[in-house]
Amino acid sequence: MPPEMWAKVPRQARNDVVVAPMIRGHRLRLTAPLLALLVLLPGSIVAGAGLLDPGALRQRLIAEAVRYAERFAPPRSPQPPAWAQRADAPLATVALLADLHYDDSGRAAWTKPTRDRLLKATKYLNDTVKPKAVLLLGDLVAFEDPEQLRHVKALLDTHLKAPYHAVAGNHDGPDFEKVFGPSNYSVAIAGVRFVAIGLKTAHWDSGWGVYDRLDWLTDELAAHRTEPTLLFAHNPIILPTFSNNAEILKLLEGQPQALAYLAGHLHVDYDMRPTKVHLGVPMLARPPHAFKALRIHPDRILVFTHEEADGAYRQANIYQKIDIPDAYRLKPAAQPPEQ
Repeated sequence: MPPEMWAKVPRQARNDVVVAPMIRGHRLRLTAPLLALLVLLPGSIVAGAGLLDPGALRQRLIAEAVRYAERFAPPRSPQPPAWAQRADAPLATVALLADLHYDDSGRAAWTKPTRDRLLKATKYLNDTVKPKAVLLLGDLVAFEDPEQLRHVKALLDTHLKAPYHAVAGNHDGPDFEKVFGPSNYSVAIAGVRFVAIGLKTAHWDSGWGVYDRLDWLTDELAAHRTEPTLLFAHNPIILPTFSNNAEILKLLEGQPQALAYLAGHLHVDYDMRPTKVHLGVPMLARPPHAFKALRIHPDRILVFTHEEADGAYRQANIYQKIDIPDAYRLKPAAQPPEQ
């Protein structure tokens, strides 16, 4: 693994992430950098030697990433902070849904409720949140089934009033783009540029893979350098969840208009801000079936969490923000003329 990859991981994470896999029946204490190196060893060397199971190591690395991300859960507050209370209406609201894990085939007990859950979330979006657009952050289905991809697309097309933009996750399989279209693209919403990051996933269980569109991303960011930009993807880049996440981190460091990176995959709500803002979107398929909504204002994007409680959706007392620097401030909405 390139050393710059670990240089971008928070120091506490590099010190704290420790695992103990089984090697020939004995436990070996491995630090995270060494583990990551082993993860990327050619399978023929590792498996052929009979020492380690690369798949198990990848799974353990992701598990440790989850454990670390959980430390950065955004706090709950009994009262909204002053900056979260705005008199001006947002320019637009954009909803973020991740890890739907939809499957209506009945093949697994844990996925049987996913259709009803998605319908419930969709109705709440339509009736209460009323977003201008919805971003789907991958793992739309549970088992890489193209038929289920078509089913979830049909449900969204039928029941969701707002347009949606999707990016592939490791559970979505090789047919994702045949059903939902490209997984690398960008779209402008209320003056904010949203850039989708789609990985090539080599291991559906852990989600380990590679991002092979770095040249395209470089050009896309350059083409929209004057627009405040948010990137959205399935896999986070703030922690090593795929092989070349550090390359994207390095690229974004030189892009002042790139304000935040939004991701799913780890199934947890986290808020990390080493330089850019890195937000985790919770898993819709498990309680409290949460999602996030971005309210875009000229100088700030407010981030609110919506979750299910006592059988009904509500806005949670979690308050986050993404500040828009002066150079990228948006134009206020035109006020309707007084009568």
